[in-house]
Amino acid sequence: MERRAFLESLGLGAAFVLTATCLHSCSTSSSTNGITPTPGGTDITLDLSQSANAALKTNGGYIVTNGVVVARDTSGNYVAATQTCSHQGNQAVYYDASSNSYKCTVHGAQFSLAGTGLNANGSGGLTIFKATLSGNSLHITG
Repeated sequence: MERRAFLESLGLGAAFVLTATCLHSCSTSSSTNGITPTPGGTDITLDLSQSANAALKTNGGYIVTNGVVVARDTSGNYVAATQTCSHQGNQAVYYDASSNSYKCTVHGAQFSLAGTGLNANGSGGLTIFKATLSGNSLHITG
Protein backbone atom coordinates (compact mmCIF):
# COMPACT_ATOMS: atom_id res chain seq x y z
CA MET A 1 0.00 0.00 0.00
CA GLU A 2 1.33 3.44 -0.90
CA ARG A 3 1.74 6.07 1.79
CA ARG A 4 -1.11 8.26 0.48
CA ALA A 5 -3.54 5.35 0.42
CA PHE A 6 -2.45 4.33 3.91
CA LEU A 7 -2.98 7.85 5.31
CA GLU A 8 -6.36 8.10 3.63
CA SER A 9 -7.37 4.77 5.17
CA LEU A 10 -6.61 6.17 8.65
CA GLY A 11 -9.21 8.89 8.27
CA LEU A 12 -9.32 12.47 9.49
CA GLY A 13 -9.22 11.67 13.23
CA ALA A 14 -5.94 9.79 13.04
CA ALA A 15 -4.41 12.51 10.87
CA PHE A 16 -5.37 15.10 13.51
CA VAL A 17 -3.81 13.03 16.31
CA LEU A 18 -0.58 12.55 14.35
CA THR A 19 -0.37 16.25 13.48
CA ALA A 20 -1.13 17.42 17.03
CA THR A 21 1.48 15.05 18.44
CA CYS A 22 4.12 16.36 16.06
CA LEU A 23 3.28 19.99 16.75
CA HIS A 24 3.38 19.43 20.50
CA SER A 25 6.72 17.62 20.45
CA CYS A 26 8.31 20.11 18.06
CA SER A 27 7.33 23.24 19.97
CA THR A 28 9.55 25.24 22.32
CA SER A 29 8.62 24.59 25.88
CA SER A 30 9.69 25.96 29.22
CA SER A 31 10.14 22.39 30.44
CA THR A 32 13.54 20.82 30.07
CA ASN A 33 12.30 17.49 28.66
CA GLY A 34 15.01 15.68 30.63
CA ILE A 35 17.80 17.23 28.56
CA THR A 36 19.05 19.75 31.08
CA PRO A 37 21.11 18.41 33.96
CA THR A 38 19.45 18.96 37.31
CA PRO A 39 21.25 19.68 40.57
CA GLY A 40 22.39 16.39 42.03
CA GLY A 41 22.22 14.70 38.63
CA THR A 42 25.23 16.10 36.78
CA ASP A 43 28.55 14.29 36.83
CA ILE A 44 30.90 15.09 33.94
CA THR A 45 34.65 14.62 33.79
CA LEU A 46 36.60 16.39 31.05
CA ASP A 47 40.17 15.52 30.09
CA LEU A 48 41.74 18.91 29.39
CA SER A 49 44.55 17.29 27.39
CA GLN A 50 42.06 16.21 24.68
CA SER A 51 41.73 18.47 21.64
CA ALA A 52 37.93 18.62 22.05
CA ASN A 53 38.49 20.56 25.28
CA ALA A 54 41.29 22.83 24.01
CA ALA A 55 39.15 25.99 24.41
CA LEU A 56 39.33 25.49 28.18
CA LYS A 57 43.10 26.03 28.18
CA THR A 58 42.58 29.74 27.48
CA ASN A 59 40.97 32.34 29.73
CA GLY A 60 37.65 33.24 28.11
CA GLY A 61 37.28 29.92 26.30
CA TYR A 62 34.29 27.63 26.67
CA ILE A 63 32.70 24.42 25.42
CA VAL A 64 29.21 22.93 25.62
CA THR A 65 28.87 19.29 26.59
CA ASN A 66 25.89 17.25 27.77
CA GLY A 67 23.72 20.37 28.13
CA VAL A 68 26.34 22.16 30.25
CA VAL A 69 28.33 25.28 29.34
CA VAL A 70 31.84 24.84 30.75
CA ALA A 71 34.09 27.90 30.65
CA ARG A 72 37.40 29.25 31.86
CA ASP A 73 36.48 32.76 32.94
CA THR A 74 38.62 35.82 32.33
CA SER A 75 40.39 35.27 35.69
CA GLY A 76 41.26 31.65 34.84
CA ASN A 77 38.62 30.01 37.05
CA TYR A 78 36.57 27.11 35.71
CA VAL A 79 32.81 27.68 35.82
CA ALA A 80 29.83 25.68 34.59
CA ALA A 81 26.12 26.33 34.05
CA THR A 82 23.16 24.71 32.35
CA GLN A 83 22.79 25.49 28.66
CA THR A 84 19.02 25.83 29.13
CA CYS A 85 17.83 29.40 29.63
CA SER A 86 15.31 29.95 32.41
CA HIS A 87 13.45 32.53 30.31
CA GLN A 88 11.75 30.13 27.88
CA GLY A 89 13.70 26.88 28.15
CA ASN A 90 15.79 27.30 24.99
CA GLN A 91 19.15 25.54 24.95
CA ALA A 92 21.02 28.63 23.80
CA VAL A 93 23.11 29.79 26.76
CA TYR A 94 26.81 30.43 26.15
CA TYR A 95 29.71 32.04 28.00
CA ASP A 96 30.56 35.59 26.87
CA ALA A 97 34.15 36.52 27.74
CA SER A 98 33.67 40.20 26.85
CA SER A 99 31.20 40.59 29.75
CA ASN A 100 32.45 37.62 31.81
CA SER A 101 28.87 36.34 32.04
CA TYR A 102 26.45 33.83 30.55
CA LYS A 103 24.06 34.97 27.82
CA CYS A 104 21.22 33.45 25.84
CA THR A 105 21.15 34.00 22.09
CA VAL A 106 17.35 33.76 21.81
CA HIS A 107 16.03 36.74 23.80
CA GLY A 108 19.17 38.31 25.28
CA ALA A 109 18.89 36.95 28.82
CA GLN A 110 22.09 37.59 30.75
CA PHE A 111 23.36 35.89 33.91
CA SER A 112 26.27 36.36 36.30
CA LEU A 113 28.76 33.53 36.79
CA ALA A 114 26.88 32.79 40.04
CA GLY A 115 23.67 32.29 38.01
CA THR A 116 21.91 35.49 39.05
CA GLY A 117 19.81 37.16 36.36
CA LEU A 118 21.28 40.45 35.15
CA ASN A 119 18.30 41.65 33.10
CA ALA A 120 14.54 41.08 32.87
CA ASN A 121 14.80 38.00 30.62
CA GLY A 122 17.40 36.50 32.96
CA SER A 123 15.40 37.11 36.11
CA GLY A 124 14.73 33.38 36.55
CA GLY A 125 18.42 32.73 37.15
CA LEU A 126 20.58 29.92 35.83
CA THR A 127 21.52 26.56 37.34
CA ILE A 128 25.22 26.58 38.24
CA PHE A 129 27.43 23.51 38.69
CA LYS A 130 30.60 22.98 40.67
CA ALA A 131 33.82 22.74 38.64
CA THR A 132 36.82 21.06 40.29
CA LEU A 133 40.25 20.77 38.65
CA SER A 134 42.58 17.88 39.47
CA GLY A 135 45.60 17.63 37.19
CA ASN A 136 44.23 17.48 33.63
CA SER A 137 40.75 16.39 34.78
CA LEU A 138 37.96 18.90 35.22
CA HIS A 139 35.06 17.43 37.17
CA ILE A 140 31.62 19.07 36.82
CA THR A 141 29.00 18.14 39.43
CA GLY A 142 25.73 19.47 40.65
